[in-house]
Amino acid sequence: MNGLNLSKFPVLLGIHMSNRFIHKRIVSISIFAIAAGALLYLLKASGSSVSQPTCAFCDKTVINRQKFYEDRFVIVMCTHQPIVSSHFLIIPKRHVERLELLTQQELTHVHQAIEKVRQASQSIFETSPYFIHQKNGREVGQSVPHVHFHFIGKRPGDNSTVRFVAKMIWAYLRGPVSPEKMQKVIEKMRPAMDVKLSAP
Repeated sequence: MNGLNLSKFPVLLGIHMSNRFIHKRIVSISIFAIAAGALLYLLKASGSSVSQPTCAFCDKTVINRQKFYEDRFVIVMCTHQPIVSSHFLIIPKRHVERLELLTQQELTHVHQAIEKVRQASQSIFETSPYFIHQKNGREVGQSVPHVHFHFIGKRPGDNSTVRFVAKMIWAYLRGPVSPEKMQKVIEKMRPAMDVKLSAP
C-alpha cells in the first residue's frame, strides 16, 4: 500500500517529543546557571560590606588607586571588578549611605559627573547606550554603605541581555582586574574627562 506508513508515527512522535523535552531541559538549565551566577554576584556584593571595617569609598588608598576625576563634591573612579571596560563609579565625597540623603548641590554635581563620564566613555570606548545603576540597602545588594552610582556604557547595537549577564558572571568568576589594566583605563579616562559642559 502506497502512502504514509502510520505504523511508525508513534515512534517518530515519541522521538520528536523527546527532542523537545531535551531542548527545554537544556534551556532551563542554562537559565538556571545564568540566574545562579547573577545571584552569586549579588550575594558577594551584599556580603562584602560586612567584612569591611571602614568605608572603601572614604579610604584614601582606594581613592588614589582608582580615581581619575574629582571636583568639590564628587569622585569618579574605576571599579575594581568591572563588568565591561566602560564600567565606572560616581561617588559623592561626603559619606552618606542613601540617595535621599544627598543635597541638591551634591545631586547636581553627580549629574554633571555622569555627563562627563558619558562623553569620555563615548570618546574612548565608542559607547553610546548606557545605564546608571544605584542601590540603597544591603537587601538589594548595596556593596558599600556609601551612596554610589555605577555607569555602564555599551556600544550601539549591543542589545544582548544574555551576553551582558554572561559578562557579569565572568566578572564575578574572574575577580578584581589587575592594577596594570586599571591604570591603562585611568590614563585614558583622565584627560577625556576634561570637557566643558554646556549650560542647561
